[in-house]
Amino acid sequence: MRFALSLGLLGVVALLPACTPAPSPAATATPAATEQPPAEIAWRHGDVDDAFAEARDSGKPVLLYWGAVWCPPCNQLKATLFKDPAFIALTRQYVPVYLDGDEEGAQAWGERFGVRGYPTLIVLDPQRNELTRLAGGNDSEALTRALTLAVSRRTAVSEVLQHALTAPQDVSAEDWRVLGDYGWEVDANRLAGERDAASLLQQLAKAAPEPALRRRFTLLALGAGTPDATATPAQRDATGSVLEAVLAAPAEVRANRELLGYQGPALVKQASATPAQAQQLGTQLLSALDAADHALGDKADARLGTVITELALQRQQHPDQAIPAALKTKAQQRVAAADAAATTPHERQATVSTAVYVLRQIKDDAAAEKLLLAELDRSQTPYYYMPELADLAEERGDKATALSWLHKAYQGAQGPATRVQWGVLYVEGLLRLAPDDAPAIETATAEVIADLALQPTGYHQRTRQRFERLGTALQAWSREHHGAESLTRLQARMTATCAKTAPGTEGADACEGWLKG
Repeated sequence: MRFALSLGLLGVVALLPACTPAPSPAATATPAATEQPPAEIAWRHGDVDDAFAEARDSGKPVLLYWGAVWCPPCNQLKATLFKDPAFIALTRQYVPVYLDGDEEGAQAWGERFGVRGYPTLIVLDPQRNELTRLAGGNDSEALTRALTLAVSRRTAVSEVLQHALTAPQDVSAEDWRVLGDYGWEVDANRLAGERDAASLLQQLAKAAPEPALRRRFTLLALGAGTPDATATPAQRDATGSVLEAVLAAPAEVRANRELLGYQGPALVKQASATPAQAQQLGTQLLSALDAADHALGDKADARLGTVITELALQRQQHPDQAIPAALKTKAQQRVAAADAAATTPHERQATVSTAVYVLRQIKDDAAAEKLLLAELDRSQTPYYYMPELADLAEERGDKATALSWLHKAYQGAQGPATRVQWGVLYVEGLLRLAPDDAPAIETATAEVIADLALQPTGYHQRTRQRFERLGTALQAWSREHHGAESLTRLQARMTATCAKTAPGTEGADACEGWLKG
C-alpha cells in the first residue's frame, strides 16, 4: 500500500507484578485509604518544562508519552492500558506528560528526545537523563512490568549500555532487564549512536547472562539487520536454533510476541535452506502464536494479528499462488470478529486499519472499501482513512476519485503537524497522478507551506521529514515536467516561512535550503 496505515510496533517483555501492596487493616480505617482511586491518568498535556520542574521538586521521574489522536496503537493504549486502574495508580509515582504530536512545540520536543514513532513512552529523571524508552505498541502487561521497574531507577540507560558493553559480568540482573525491555525499535539511534544497531544487539546477545535474554537480543539483532541472501549453512542453522528455542518456550513467545508476529516470516526465511524447512518452521511459528493468543483469551485483535503473519508466510513460501480459499475465509472471519468486538471509538481506531490491511492482503478490496466508507461516519478522525480509499481508487485506475479522496483528507485533517503530513500526501498524489497540472501542484504545495507558517518553531521531526521527502519528489517532478519556475516561487515562500518556523535552530539551514539541492 502506498499509504500504509500504522499497524503498531514491535514488543518487549511480559510478566505483571503487583504495583502497590495491599493496605493494612489499620490503614483501611483512615480517610485516605477509603478514597476512590483516580479514574484516569493525570496527564500534563504538552507541559514539558513544568513537568520537569515538578519532577525536581518531587523527586519523581517523568513519564513522557508521545502519541497522536489518529494513531491506531495509541488508541489501543487508550482502550486498554490507560484505563487499567493498576496502571493509573502506577502513573501517580511519575510526573506523566502526554505530548500529542499536534500540540504547539511538540515536534521540537520530539526531535529533542529523539522520538521516531507514535506511540513511544520515555522515562526521564528530573535532570532529563533518559532512564528507558518503550514502544507503545507492546503488550499491556509488558509495559506495566517495565514501567514498574523503571520508577525507582536513577541510572541513565546509556550508562547501563556502556557498562554492559565494557564489563558485562558486573551488570546487575535488573540492568540487563532494562536493556531487554528497552524499545530498540523506537530508539532512533539514541543508544546505538554511530554504531550499527544489529552488531550492537549481537554483542549484547553474547554478553547477556540468561539464555532467554540472549535469544531476545539475537532476535532483535536479526530483525534490525538486512536479510542476508548469502547466509552460510552455519548462519542459517544458528538462526533456526534460536527461533526454535524461543518457539518452544511459551514464556519467551509471550515476551517476544510482537517481534515474532511482524518479523517472524523474515526470520523463518533466514533460517530455512529448503522449502520443506520453511514450511515446518512456519507451522511452528503459527502454532506458538496461536497458543500465546489462546493464553491471553483469544482476543479478536490478537487473532487478527496472527492471521497477518500467516498471510505473510503464505506469500513468502508460495509467491506465485493465489491465497487458498480456506485461508481467505479464515482472514475474513477474523476481520468480522475484530470489527464486531471493537465498539468504542478508541477500539475502532485501533482495529479498523489492521482489518483493512488484512482484507487487502487477500485481495478483497471491495470489502476493504466498504469497511472504510462505513467508518467515515463513525470515526472522530475520518480523514485518517481517506488516503487508503484513495489508494483503492488509484489501483483500479480511477485517478480523479483518488485525488478527490486525498484532497478531502487534507482539508479534513486536524492539527498542524497532521495537516502537513496529509497535505504532503495530497501533493505527492498530484505529482504521481496529475504531473502535467503544474498550477494545481504549485497551489497545493503553497497551501502546505502556509500550514507550516502557522506553527511557531514547527520545522522539526515528522514535519521536517515530510517536507524533505516532498522536496525530493518536487525536484524529480521539475526535471521531468519543466517545473523550475514553480520551484523557484515555492522556495521563496518557504524561505519566508522558515524565518518564523525555524529561527536560529539547527534546522534553519535545512529549511531555507529546501528545493535548492
